[in-house]
Amino acid sequence: MVIVTASDNNFVPGLFLFIFSAWIHNREAKFVVIDAGIEPAAVIELRRFCGRNGIDCRIVQADARRISDLPTRGKPLTTASYARILIPEILPDCDKAIYMDADTLVVSDLGGLWSADLGDNLVAGVIDGFVEQEELDDIDMSRNEYINSGVLIMNLAAWRQEGIADRIFAWVREAAKSRYLDQTALNAVVRGRVLFLGREWNFFSERFVEIERRLPKVIHYAGSAKPWRYRRVPFADVFNFYRTMSGFDIPEGTLLLKSARRRKMILGLMGLRRKYWSFALTTHYYRRRFTKPHLRGLAKMFSTAPQAWASS
Repeated sequence: MVIVTASDNNFVPGLFLFIFSAWIHNREAKFVVIDAGIEPAAVIELRRFCGRNGIDCRIVQADARRISDLPTRGKPLTTASYARILIPEILPDCDKAIYMDADTLVVSDLGGLWSADLGDNLVAGVIDGFVEQEELDDIDMSRNEYINSGVLIMNLAAWRQEGIADRIFAWVREAAKSRYLDQTALNAVVRGRVLFLGREWNFFSERFVEIERRLPKVIHYAGSAKPWRYRRVPFADVFNFYRTMSGFDIPEGTLLLKSARRRKMILGLMGLRRKYWSFALTTHYYRRRFTKPHLRGLAKMFSTAPQAWASS
């Protein structure tokens, strides 16, 4: 199993937890981290952790010449977002790889994901479902075929053979007004050759009320409210458990979301408004069905872990 991620310095806390969480559930996996602007000190610390624990992790530099001139959108979309498109070139001897964003947390064995048969498809991914209609209209695509690029299985052999990376970069340069530059370009180019995966493989934490109820296998902290910055974001307790167990010096979220949001919630519950009760009931469902059992299982796992791991 080959698992690839990419990061610049904005996502380092998430990157560390991603590697840790994916490894404890998938011990035989080989990891590749594409360095698209990580501080040297963080790279050194990640190498040390992987070395101490026997994690097969290779850190490679993104080819700046390939992506430095592509349009960006500040912190939400830096040149690091394009690094995933370079995976077929970075791994010339691999025919298949799993890609995951550095703000995902793996909470399960990924064997079911890795074994998915791509056939002639270029990628496998999960339908996004929340992209603006204007974005969809620009590429004449329906909402039920546009995938989120945060978790992908990539047919690297086909990408190389058909020059998919160059086609995506060409699309980005011609459609710089697109809001989700790399993701929309990917969708436009691979359209019709996508294997659609279940929501559990790319479970949007911020959208947990709106998406169908699935017990997550990969939690994606998409959006601006990252759990290493903000308190009380959905599924932050899961992130923080992994953070504590990892031994990494990863900050706990300290910022608070706007207090007006909490006041609205309280008033909405008191007023028996359906939207707020739906939030409360869905929160209860996931705490009972996923969070509490998962954290109990992790606690048991860590209690029997070798001391070298527990103290890393």
